Amino acid sequence: MPKKDFETDEDRMIYNLVVHRDMINWVIEQMAKEGIPCERTKGNSPKGDILIIKPEDASRVKDIIRHIQSKYNG
Repeated sequence: MPKKDFETDEDRMIYNLVVHRDMINWVIEQMAKEGIPCERTKGNSPKGDILIIKPEDASRVKDIIRHIQSKYNG
């Protein structure tokens, strides 16, 4: 990702939060396409940003995340 110049620290923080929010929403959409029910957490949950509804889906979710990471991180 190219280095971005921000006018203020707040502009940089807002940009990072928007990117994070959009990425989480995209991951939730990918899981929905795979038939994995999940939802966005609220309140800065220390357990993460996405709640997997059925614990038995955890291994499939890990596979999806690994695939996403390998595809976009090289």
